[in-house]
Amino acid sequence: MDTAAISADAEARQATVLLAAIEAMEATLALAEAFAAERRPIDLDGLEDEIGRLCVACLAAPRSALPALRARLMALVGLVDRLRAAMAPP
Repeated sequence: MDTAAISADAEARQATVLLAAIEAMEATLALAEAFAAERRPIDLDGLEDEIGRLCVACLAAPRSALPALRARLMALVGLVDRLRAAMAPP
């Protein structure tokens, strides 16, 4: 395998890992939203830090992955906004 192929493979793996991390965060936010809808207590300690780490990791992503990552991060913003609305006092 040549250097270019190894680099492309590493970039693809990095993009896959980042997309999986975003997917996990989407699942966490969906669960929190469901709890909020039922007025169940939610512990959001560390959520902001985790999203911050995810954003920092995306800054180091391969250029080829940026459009997909950007779209998924924008969707996360929507999920956070929905969670915030669900947690608002009645």
